[in-house]
Amino acid sequence: ISVFCLLCFALLNLYWGQRVTRLYQAHLAQKSHSSYTPSAAVVLSLRGNDPFLADCLHGLLNQDYPAYQVKIVVDHIDDPAFAFVTQYLAEHEHPHCDVSIREVSNGVCGLKNASLVQAIREVDNDVEVLAWLDADVIPHRSWLRELVSPLQDPEVGVASGIRWYAPRHANPGTMVRHAWNTAAMMQMVALEIPWGGSIALSREIFTHPQLTNSFSRMLWDDTGLKVIADQLGRRVAFVPATTMVNRESISFDSCFRYMTRQLVNARYYHPHWWLVAGLGLMTAVAQTALLVLSVLFMIQGDLTAAASSAGVLLFANGCVAVAIFRISLLVHKTVKARGEHFQRQPLRTLGYLGITVYIFAAALLAAMRTRTIDWRGVLYHVTDPFNVQIMHYEPYRHPETSTSLLELEHVSI
Repeated sequence: ISVFCLLCFALLNLYWGQRVTRLYQAHLAQKSHSSYTPSAAVVLSLRGNDPFLADCLHGLLNQDYPAYQVKIVVDHIDDPAFAFVTQYLAEHEHPHCDVSIREVSNGVCGLKNASLVQAIREVDNDVEVLAWLDADVIPHRSWLRELVSPLQDPEVGVASGIRWYAPRHANPGTMVRHAWNTAAMMQMVALEIPWGGSIALSREIFTHPQLTNSFSRMLWDDTGLKVIADQLGRRVAFVPATTMVNRESISFDSCFRYMTRQLVNARYYHPHWWLVAGLGLMTAVAQTALLVLSVLFMIQGDLTAAASSAGVLLFANGCVAVAIFRISLLVHKTVKARGEHFQRQPLRTLGYLGITVYIFAAALLAAMRTRTIDWRGVLYHVTDPFNVQIMHYEPYRHPETSTSLLELEHVSI
């Protein structure tokens, strides 16, 4: 049973990896940027002063795009991001950039969702495409032009960028997040799980009442777009050109909480959550079983059975390694073509893949029982996908000065 499960796991990852590979190869074969540039609005929702915010603003306000508006929604007037953005815009004027404060939320959705709904309601009637990005994304000059390109196909309603972690440091948390995200990226493309850090919607999607009604009751803004797009007869497209590199380091503890949050998001809002969970747990159990059997067979002197068990383990992990290696190489070429660079660490990544399987399984189990989410100092209680309550809120402060959420006697992720 373990052999069968691992072989299925290996072949599935080879198939998913090939899909992603073809996606990047098709992009690299293109000779020029798209000329499709509909009127667009870009929303940047801020809570806290991100370390890359200045770079994010610089890239966002200097896009190679003929007609686009920028709407920055800050969580609170006392948020440090508000003073930073105000000063930045005073020094770098932009004719079509508006800054507003998030209006009082009803406390039944994520704060980012509340900001997005507010921005959507303020968008001009002539805007054909609505995009948004996270503050840790540094958009290159052609980011918006490339992101909206798939929306010229009337069957596409959501265009998603791709998240890529390129660690500068090789501490365990950073490398585990990199290894996990690299493998998860194949699932995201195959199962159409959009990434809210860099996304664009057609007018048919962002003006539909179902979108704002859903966002007003959901904790996250991205994974649920798959269901909304399906219900409106549109599909999700991924844009290799907008593979956005994140070079931040992270502690192991923060990495585990991050992974758990991502999986809670999938659990609540993606129709194929049980496929993701089943595959992750099955792989960990099957791999453990074969490891134990290999040792037992060696003790019993059955070297053929021990070698067979070890061979299946090596083959399954080798298939994943090959898929990840090919994708990493293509991502590197894509990023390099636009004048950026990151250092690839294939050997270190492969070294962390083995333990990442178990950390992923632990995060899956944690996600299955998590009801309370601590996200940027806001405590949410989520009993079902559309039943969200804010249990604790305060304007953003630096972690060392904010109220300790442990005092609230909640277990949170």
